[in-house]
Amino acid sequence: MKNLTEQQKLEYREMKKSRIQTIRKTLSDMTEEQRTQLIEKFGIVTTIEGHPLTAHNTCFLYAQTEKPVTIIGGFQQWRKAGRVVKKGEHSLLIFVPSQKSNEGKEAAGDDDVFFFTANVFDITQTEVVNE
Repeated sequence: MKNLTEQQKLEYREMKKSRIQTIRKTLSDMTEEQRTQLIEKFGIVTTIEGHPLTAHNTCFLYAQTEKPVTIIGGFQQWRKAGRVVKKGEHSLLIFVPSQKSNEGKEAAGDDDVFFFTANVFDITQTEVVNE
């Protein structure tokens, strides 16, 4: 997005927002039983650090792709692990929790937590760095 015009950036944001809303609608229409069956069918997805994803994020990933997803990581995470994302691969989105900064305030409550999307790639979308 470095060399895009303001109009192109706006169009990209709108497209991304629409894509997320469509996927969220699909997930919200699923019952808890359907989500559980989906995870049982495809398995648990973990991050490159070995942390399992939440059921919601796992379903969110499977709603975006037909391919099985096993281990995910961000672009820089894969580089640090000695792998690079293959040219032409498209990222998948996950929701990442974050908290608002509460400098000088009491402990953060649930109201201070918000989510943003992060771009991730499956290990099948990467290859070992050729040095």
